[in-house]
Amino acid sequence: MTGSTTEQDAVLKLIDEQELVELAVAMGNIKAPSGYEQPMADFVLRWLKANGFDNSYQQLVSEGRSNTIGILRGTGLGKSLIFNSHMDSEQGMPMRIDEEPPPGPTASVDQDKKRIFGLAVQNDRGPMAAFMIATKAIKNSGIGLAGDILMTMVVGEIGMGPVDEFRGAKFIGKGYGSRHAVTHGINGDFALIAETTDFGVTWIEAGAAYFKVTVDGKSFYTPRIPERGELKDNPNALIKMIAVIEAIEKWAVEYERNHTIEYPVGKMVPKVSIGAIRAGAPYKPSTTPKSCSIYVDVRVPPPLEFNLVERELRDVVQSVGLGGTVECFMARKGYEGKNVEPLIDAIRNAHLLVRGAPPPPVSTAETSMWRDINIFNEVGIPAATFGMPRKSAPDAVERFVEIKDIVDAAKMYALVALEVCSGRQS
Repeated sequence: MTGSTTEQDAVLKLIDEQELVELAVAMGNIKAPSGYEQPMADFVLRWLKANGFDNSYQQLVSEGRSNTIGILRGTGLGKSLIFNSHMDSEQGMPMRIDEEPPPGPTASVDQDKKRIFGLAVQNDRGPMAAFMIATKAIKNSGIGLAGDILMTMVVGEIGMGPVDEFRGAKFIGKGYGSRHAVTHGINGDFALIAETTDFGVTWIEAGAAYFKVTVDGKSFYTPRIPERGELKDNPNALIKMIAVIEAIEKWAVEYERNHTIEYPVGKMVPKVSIGAIRAGAPYKPSTTPKSCSIYVDVRVPPPLEFNLVERELRDVVQSVGLGGTVECFMARKGYEGKNVEPLIDAIRNAHLLVRGAPPPPVSTAETSMWRDINIFNEVGIPAATFGMPRKSAPDAVERFVEIKDIVDAAKMYALVALEVCSGRQS
């Protein structure tokens, strides 16, 4: 694509920078962490109604968790495109079962620096705002499309898995809302998952599995603890777990090396992380814990079966010689998108037109994580993930997106939708 068309120019002129920035900041300031997304769903529904889109809720089984769907109808004679972003944010998530979400995210704009600040804007309400404004520009242009544009604003993408007392629908993540959408009437020829990717594009992402590893011990009052000797004889499950953690950390290096895959789109490096530990009572350290559990996140390449990963981890735990159990409590497969070439071509054309160059190579982190792209590729809707960069200050405290980047993302999303839904694709 060497130059824009009259239709493309007409749409791009209708993408209003101020409106886009204001929408991203407004949504970035809504308190709606995972499990408590309804305020975001309500806001988006009001926006869709105010701007004349066909719209609806999809009420999930959990009260307070609704997907919001907006549709720009075409004639039905062309390909349809799903835009997808998640409404839940990592900020403000409760840490205890009896806790309400703490104060929500804060988003702001610095016009001098041309930046929008806020983690919720980065993940994932900035990209969402970009495709909302892009679709509005297409609608207001009056250009007739052959295919539909479906905007799916979903709950439950952030990586949660029910475990221990943290159970029920509020603790389901990793594709909860997107899976509900595709099994309750949302279908399309292609899906563009709008997330921050540094303007790289990938149609392949890893799976993820969460494991609970538990080591048993015995409860002893501090003055009655036996003489310290061999680790296997130590009654303190927490002390025993230290050796298990060391073994898992050593295995993580081997796992990553053994299961790294070079794909044409980029390298997938599946990593392992110990994200939580539970043992004893903080208010009663005078008693040794009779059990200790750690919670392990293992990223899983598409060809690798979960039972093989679990077997590897169990062998590592048992090799320490202190006993222990391994329980998988969340598993989501990764996928390689098939028949996604027309969407990828449209994304590349859009980036070339807006920025004068092909998209940059996608980073290893983008291909090695889990996003809702996997849900769509699993059910046979060719999907890719693509969006602007996320950035942070040197101290990594201030998270932001550049205003130019989010505006360019909106322009690219509009161009992709025009190309896919125009009826002129083969």
